[in-house]
Amino acid sequence: CGNWENSFQIISLSDGRIVQSIRQHKDVVACVAVSSRGNVVATGSYDTTVMIWHAFRGRPSDHVVMERPVHIFCGHDDIITCLFVSTELDIVISGSKDGTCIFHTLREGRYVRSIRHPSGIGLSKLVASQHGRVVFYSESDLSLHMYSINGKHIASSASGGRINCMELSCCGQFLVCAGEHGQIVLHSMHCLDIIRRYDGAGKTITSLSVTPEECILAGTKDGSLLVFSMESPLLRRKSMPRTRIKPPTAS
Repeated sequence: CGNWENSFQIISLSDGRIVQSIRQHKDVVACVAVSSRGNVVATGSYDTTVMIWHAFRGRPSDHVVMERPVHIFCGHDDIITCLFVSTELDIVISGSKDGTCIFHTLREGRYVRSIRHPSGIGLSKLVASQHGRVVFYSESDLSLHMYSINGKHIASSASGGRINCMELSCCGQFLVCAGEHGQIVLHSMHCLDIIRRYDGAGKTITSLSVTPEECILAGTKDGSLLVFSMESPLLRRKSMPRTRIKPPTAS
């Protein structure tokens, strides 16, 4: 987790103690991302930089993350608001209040490309699938925009309300969004079409997680926990892009 003294901290889940505190950024750490394998940590800061850290699983409890970053990425002009890191795709994606997403390779730290919000406004959240689809969200216009990892625009959609949390299903085919509108909305990761809405009883949803069994766990502002099943086989059929079958031509 990030900290207001320009550091980020590693906290033990078993007893809640601070295992490690690292301070290398020159301003507040605004966001943190961890790779699926847990061996890479990315931190983004108000100082407009992104730092990449190696983590060690199975190391002594007093040293989990290397004390020095392996890469420091620059290029943004404002606060880093969201991050994605993947060892499988060899990619780090950073989103900023300056309205851009910047892609770097993870291993070599090489700049790849930048994507700008269509209206140039700040980005709030982003997710990326292992299939190479990237979706970012802006609180300024409540919009979702999908791009390929190669920078091609695929789709845009209005979110219908302020989104507090965005997650991908484990299969990578669905984008799960929830927030102040009191609903959990499933979008297709093929085209951003809405596949299904789950009723959250009108409660503001503040946290969200999707389990490997494709169950949705949602925490609400009043402390309730909501659990939903995604019924994946049916939803997958709905999420697939529709293809038009051309009628046979007369010979």
